[in-house]
Amino acid sequence: MVLPSMSHPLEWVQSTKSDPSRISFLDLPREIRDEIYQHAYCVLGDIFMFTEDPFKVRPVVKAKVVWNKSSDGEAHDPISIGKVIPVSLLRVCRQLHAESSEVLFGYNTFRLYSSHVGFGPRYQHLVRNIVFSTDSMIQKIFENDLESVGYWWRRYFWKDIYSKSERLLEAFPNLEKLTFPIKSNRHGQSWIPVFMAAGQRTREYRVNIAALWLKSKCPIDNDRLRDCLHMEITHNGIQKSMYAGSRFALFTLEDEEWDHTEFAEAFEKMKFL
Repeated sequence: MVLPSMSHPLEWVQSTKSDPSRISFLDLPREIRDEIYQHAYCVLGDIFMFTEDPFKVRPVVKAKVVWNKSSDGEAHDPISIGKVIPVSLLRVCRQLHAESSEVLFGYNTFRLYSSHVGFGPRYQHLVRNIVFSTDSMIQKIFENDLESVGYWWRRYFWKDIYSKSERLLEAFPNLEKLTFPIKSNRHGQSWIPVFMAAGQRTREYRVNIAALWLKSKCPIDNDRLRDCLHMEITHNGIQKSMYAGSRFALFTLEDEEWDHTEFAEAFEKMKFL
């Protein structure tokens, strides 16, 4: 599906029927119409926005629905958004277009790979949730040397995330949640940050230590960014649930006490220190 790219705000007037004696969809109460829009346009997974050439004067923006493997341990192939939502409903009339766009763009989570990708200023004020990734990941943050990780994290990694996040907040004025997932290049292995003190056996201790470390490495001067930005580690290893009940369950993982959600918890705690 190619999404419309229009620079004007959503404007519409009350639609009228060609035959006043017939009942139309727009005769339904707005509350019921909204329920129908949610059923039709709320997708499972994220809507991945992309363009083959983001630097064109008028780039063609496309979208696919993608799923997060860590949610259920299963891999799903991306699917064109046109096969998931009723695109034709957006083209019926201006009133339907405006009402359904509020749900499509306001209720779903959009995944962006480049801060250059957009889908028309006309819709940007409707977007509430974005997952943002980048190919400029600093591989030095995955090292086991705490001093080296601290240097690369603050001087390069955090600056890159911060500047791109501010750019997205400016582009999407009503954004409520901006999530940046961190995924290491260690395929099949879970990455445990060196600052998480993984040798300690209590979650509370690891979270507290990590929050203190992040406080010194992730300065946030923008209040809106502090409220919106969230960071998490994408699970990239073997989950115990995958082999529960089998003979392989006898062999425990070295890092079985590690839960990758501890990092997200530490990042949120850091904001209030």
